[in-house]
Parts: sequence; structure tokens; C-alpha cells
Amino acid sequence: MTGYRTGLILISWLALAGLAQAAMYKWVDENGVTQYTQYPPPNQKSETIVPPPTPAQDPAGAHQKLEQTLQKLDEDSKARANAEAEREKSAAAEQQRKQNCQAARSNLEKLTTGGRKRVIGPDGTASYLSEEDRQARITEAKKQVDEYCSRKK
Repeated sequence: MTGYRTGLILISWLALAGLAQAAMYKWVDENGVTQYTQYPPPNQKSETIVPPPTPAQDPAGAHQKLEQTLQKLDEDSKARANAEAEREKSAAAEQQRKQNCQAARSNLEKLTTGGRKRVIGPDGTASYLSEEDRQARITEAKKQVDEYCSRKK
């Protein structure tokens, strides 16, 4: 990946350097206005203007600048990946919270509607809840509804 970016940057620099070295033409039109263009005018006398050579750059300095740029790109890429992972984690937590809210509301509705409530124990035996146990479960279900459904973002 780093080799690809290095090659891309070098190709871009070479292309820009080639554009900077293009010749320019200076000429005076029929109204006496001096014109500057990339192409010589047809049937008109023009002067070729060659830009000065680009300043020499220290290869070590250029390499160091390139490495800094690549390092910054890598850091930015990692930061974007971390932010995306955090968004996904947050979305998963929100989805889980919604499911918990729905289950808590369903449990509360089942406990508060109808008559006596029959429950099945861990050993598979069925029994009826006493009124105290039912009220304790209603209180617990209300706490869960408050925790999962009333939560502000």
C-alpha cells in the first residue's frame, strides 16, 4: 500500500514538473495588446518565453517530506477506521438497547394483565406466582423499562 502511494505521488510530481516547463509565447495582437499563450499565434510574430528552471531540491529533504506525508495519510486512515468501528459498535449497542426495551415492555405487560401468572422453573416444573412475587417482578420489569426505554442519547 505504501509503495502504491509513493508511486502515485512521484508520478504526480513528475507530471506537474512537466507542465511547469511548458513554453509560453508572447505576442502583440492587432489592437496593440500584449498576449501570453501556450501556443504561438497563427501568421503572427511571437517571442518564446521559457520559464526559469525549477529550484533544486535536497533529495533527503524531499524524501523526508514524502515520508511525513505518507505517515499522515496512514494516521488519517487509521483514525477513519477507528471512527467507523466506533460507529458500528455504537449502532450495535443501540440495537441491543432497543431489543432489551421491547423485551422489558413485553414482560411488564404480561405481568400486569390477566390473572394469576404461571411460571416454569429451571427444573421444568410449573407453579403460580404469589402476589408478592408478582409485585416484585413488576417492580423489576419497571426498572428495566426505565433503564432501556427512557434512556436519553
